[in-house]
This record gives sequence, C-alpha cells and structure tokens, in this order.
Amino acid sequence: MFPITKKELAASFPDWANIPGDILTCIADMAHSVQDRVRMTAVCRSWKASLMDQKLNFPPCLMLTKADDRYCFYDMSKEEIFAELDLPEIRGRRCWGSPFGWLVTCGPDLDIQLFNPLSKDSRPLPTLCTLNQSLLEKLVLSSNPEDSGSDCMVLAIYSELCLLAFAKPGDQAWTPIDGISGVDDAIYFKGNVYTCQSTGEVVSYQNSHGTLSKAMEFPPPSPVHRLRKKHLFDLGGNLCLASENITVEFEIFKLDTHTRSWEKLFSLGDNSLFLGNRCTFAVAAADHPGCRPNCIYFRCVYYKAYITYICQEHLKLDMHYDKKYCTVYPFPFSFSPLIWIIPQSQKRRR
Repeated sequence: MFPITKKELAASFPDWANIPGDILTCIADMAHSVQDRVRMTAVCRSWKASLMDQKLNFPPCLMLTKADDRYCFYDMSKEEIFAELDLPEIRGRRCWGSPFGWLVTCGPDLDIQLFNPLSKDSRPLPTLCTLNQSLLEKLVLSSNPEDSGSDCMVLAIYSELCLLAFAKPGDQAWTPIDGISGVDDAIYFKGNVYTCQSTGEVVSYQNSHGTLSKAMEFPPPSPVHRLRKKHLFDLGGNLCLASENITVEFEIFKLDTHTRSWEKLFSLGDNSLFLGNRCTFAVAAADHPGCRPNCIYFRCVYYKAYITYICQEHLKLDMHYDKKYCTVYPFPFSFSPLIWIIPQSQKRRR
C-alpha cells in the first residue's frame, strides 16, 4: 500500500474555510461556551469575518483583582476564570459593575468615567468635585452607552447624607436632585428614575428635557425594616425591591405602579438575581447557560471569610445559612469587592 500524499490527504477533508456563513452561524449558536465561540473566530480569516457580528452571550461574572493588579472574570456557573486581563486604565480606581458590559469608575482624584474592559473604550463623566463632595457611595449606569437611541445616564449616590445626582457622558457637571436624601439604591427603569429610601419608600422621577422632576411616591412594602439594606432591580419588566437584613435573610417585593401596592414574591421564576452593593440586576437564566433559575447569587462575611452562596428554589427567598439548603462556593481572591458585570465586546463599526 502506497503512502498517501499531502494532496490526497487534503482532498479527503472538506473545505472548512469555505463553509457558508449561515451554516457556520448555526454551528456557532450551538456552542454555549464563550471560549469556544472566540476560538472559532481564530480558526481562519473567513470564519472570523463570518462570525465577527455575532453576539457573544457572556455569563454574568465577578470581576476580581489579583495580587499583581491583573483583573479576572470569574464565571460562577462553571466556577472558573474565563478571562484574565491587564487593565492599567482602571488600576487604583473604584469600580461599579453593570449588566451592560461597562464599568463606572472613580479615581483617587475623583475623576469619573465609563470603561468597557473588553474593548477598552472609555467615556468621560464630570468629576465628583463639581458636587463639592469626596464621599461616593455608589454609581449606577442606566443603559449601554453604545446602544442606538440610548439615553445613557449615570446616577451617583454620594455624601454622608446619601444624596442623589445624575450626569451623562460628556456633561461638565453633576446635577443634584434637590429634596432627597437617605437613598439606599437607585435605578433607571422604563424611562424614569426610581430611588429607594432607607425607610423603604420608593420615589419616581420623570426624565424630561435633561432634568429629573419628582413624579410619584410609593409607600414602603410592609414590614421592611429601616436598618435593612435595600436593592432595586428589574425583574422581567417589573420593578422589584430586595430587602436584606444583617443575618442575610431576603424578602422580595414587586411594585404595582398603578395601584401603588406591593406584592411579596416567593419565587424568581426562571430568573437569576445577582445581588451586591456595587451592582444588582436580574437576568433570564435561559439567556445565560449555566445560570440557575430562581436563585440569588450573593456574598456575605461568614466566620470572617468571604463566601459565595447560591440559594436553592425550595428556600423561597426566606432563608438562613444552612448547608442543607445552600450551595456554598469558596470565593476566590477573597478581598476583592463584589463587582457583578456581564461583559460585552464593543459593537463592530462599519
């Protein structure tokens, strides 16, 4: 038997480089792993060109700082780091995450900006000095600044009184919202800004011609205690409030804006909630393979160690830490702040 030649060997295989783009896209859609999708674009130039515009569904992950100041993206669903980046642009800056792929960052000089850790694109925001303040509690991003028609806004909770201000990329100064203090959390929801006070009251502000005017007040869901930490989030188009006490029990309430009443929820349905002081958001678990439906991803200090918990369905969101009911994952790089983010690469410009 004669040895096979290189030409005959090549002829025995299909021309993978010339797979029609629509077929290649179907194959890529069946690859749920982000790493596999990225590897496919590196096979050859034609594959890269065909898949360049395909959206990558990155998993919600923790952005963690390593000892050498490199930044890791930790996929909770697989308990592994899927990316490690050197980001000198944000070294030494405080960061707040978002589900839009962008970070809001603040430097020691109180310079604030938006930053995309994958594309390394940045957008300037006014310095905190325009508010004559140096204490910043939280920065909340309303939407992806790259989306067409996006009215991107950043909300700032600042000062010891927990005041609220807003700005847009390119603004020269922050605009404070008068008559409001004691803000626990804020969210941009269906075109309006909603704030949650330490008392549990929720106030909506209408966005009109670049200004925010008070629109409506909603009573606190009973019996939310003043000392509980409260988080606002969008759950499938409904404005919800998560109340967390010091023993880390959660209560979830859904607001009916028409009747101004609250409904206590005992299930997140097919959604996953990512809860943290730096950022809180919910996602449809089916859109992010590996996310567990009806689960809360969060972290607490437990026996002086940082631990990440995923709460199981039968707990009905009213829980104590019990290994019988909680899945406990060792938390990597334990002193990193809890920064949730869904990475998104920059959209291709034609």
